[in-house]
Amino acid sequence: MVNKIFITDKEIDGRASAVLYVYFIAYLCYLFFFRIYNDIDIALIFKPIIVPSIAFAYFFITKSTKLYLNLGLFLVIFLADNLILLEERDLKVFSTYLYLIAISILFNYVLTDSKLFNRNQFLQNNFKYFIIAYLVLVILYKVASMTLNIEFKEFFVVIGYVIMFLMVFILSIYNALRFKSIASRFLLLTILCLFFSDVFITLNKYYSKKDLFIYISCIIEIPTYYFLLKYLLHREK
Repeated sequence: MVNKIFITDKEIDGRASAVLYVYFIAYLCYLFFFRIYNDIDIALIFKPIIVPSIAFAYFFITKSTKLYLNLGLFLVIFLADNLILLEERDLKVFSTYLYLIAISILFNYVLTDSKLFNRNQFLQNNFKYFIIAYLVLVILYKVASMTLNIEFKEFFVVIGYVIMFLMVFILSIYNALRFKSIASRFLLLTILCLFFSDVFITLNKYYSKKDLFIYISCIIEIPTYYFLLKYLLHREK
């Protein structure tokens, strides 16, 4: 499964293979200590290893010269994943902003892949600026709430994330069915892993306390970033 995504250079293959093995091991250890053993302190040792491993694998494998946005995507996800584990509420809110930025980047990618704006040159060239404008408005709203003592409604951040997540999900299905590209299938797998992992965590937390739900969510969650890596690599072909 792993070897199929590597290019032929043996030195690069070896480095990418190594960091991918580190990714899977680190993710397994993190999920065991966080979800099953409930030891956040030990889980925090392994959590910071997960996304950088995928980022390094991407860096070793990609042939693209325009890799900064993808590396930026990994950086945003890394910060969000680690901040959300901390107990301070403000940091958790900030992590939500970061996830919004990450899903916005994916939304821009999947919309470009869908070619829905091909007949409208203005939207095709400027849609990403609409996304950036929304993110800037949210940040300005947060700054204004802090300086002018205005109540900040986190609803606008959450609803923005949910809408973009659903749009990425719908468009990834559309792309997978219409274009049948390998990249779109891996993005769809990424979104499905995120969705169903959260579903089983929610079922265990709010409806029925069952260890089986935790185990299923862990199994589903592990390949999430691996599928994201595959999506980004195949998208460049």
